[in-house]
Amino acid sequence: MNIQKYKASPAFDQIKNLVLKAEAMRRDERSPIDVSLMDLAEQELQIAPADFFDTLGVDLGIDTIQNLLTTPDLDVRWLVPEIYREALRLGVRQNPIWPNIIAAEEQMTGLSQIMPHINMSASKPMRVGEGETIPLGMVSYGSKQFRISKFGRGIGLTDEVVRYVNLNVVSLFLQDFGAKMGMGIDSLAIYCLINGEQADNSEAAPVVGVATPKTLVFRDILKIWLRMSKIGRFPTTIVGNEDMALETWDLDEFKLRQSSGPTQYTLNIKTPLPQSANYWIHAGVPEDQQIILDPKSALIKFNAIPMLIESERIVSNQTSNFYASFVTGFAKMFTDAAVIQDMSLDFATDHFPEEMDVYAETLVDMTNKSKEYDTEARS
Repeated sequence: MNIQKYKASPAFDQIKNLVLKAEAMRRDERSPIDVSLMDLAEQELQIAPADFFDTLGVDLGIDTIQNLLTTPDLDVRWLVPEIYREALRLGVRQNPIWPNIIAAEEQMTGLSQIMPHINMSASKPMRVGEGETIPLGMVSYGSKQFRISKFGRGIGLTDEVVRYVNLNVVSLFLQDFGAKMGMGIDSLAIYCLINGEQADNSEAAPVVGVATPKTLVFRDILKIWLRMSKIGRFPTTIVGNEDMALETWDLDEFKLRQSSGPTQYTLNIKTPLPQSANYWIHAGVPEDQQIILDPKSALIKFNAIPMLIESERIVSNQTSNFYASFVTGFAKMFTDAAVIQDMSLDFATDHFPEEMDVYAETLVDMTNKSKEYDTEARS
């Protein structure tokens, strides 16, 4: 570490307090924030993230962890956990699925959360006779409680790594470690999409089959798109495993280009349907299944404690262990915002659940004829 450069920088005598401030923000009991030291330094010290380490006199291509732990006449060991954390955060954010399938992120102040849900029932219009009271449809309000959990993992660095491997190389391995943490968060999201967050699976996604079991055609996907669009969802995203992704991509409707000339007939479908869909591949989706979902209505991610980095020195085996942990979880918003398509099932028997049978709800109830307004009798 270049001590002279660090002492001459605008961060000298300020950066350590900024580290303490960042850690206090992350551990705040009421509203913890997943703040990056680099971002905080940019806001308060006007140090660009790309210049952060250079401003502190740290050369990532030369300096080792040991250099920072044993800087003469200067204590900068507090910088090491921040280097770990930045590398992990970078890894966690490498091509994650979950940001693309959630409607929002919310902050929690504990491990359990009460979340509202609204049930619409008896809402279709009814025929009303002259002088009759207009019947009321019911909108019932309820709540559900769920818990989020702590997730974490430790990694040990031998003394040889601490002493001889430069920070750039160590960061590459930490990024890979962070990427695996990100995959774990993806798995949490996929599990919640399929099963919901309730222990009794009451929030599980509906499962429907296809017209001919073990054979997927575009019409099977279109059937789900149409139904979901009709109930106000816009299913622009599909999540499946590798085999189902190949099955879907192999459909002519997805792989063949249309001819340049016009078609003989044009069908303009006014019910909004996606013109394209984002396909995410994840091993957590069971065989023969894929999840068709509206990312704006399917899940909410709840965060209680952002990523924390803690470390310890184990003398007996000469390793420096550090631990990364976070507290998070997912909850369903609307169960009809994600539909599981199972290619092994027959749609004739495994079809949309009753609550998604919206076509009957779109019709006016003509059964109420107790005081029918008869214009001919009055003429």
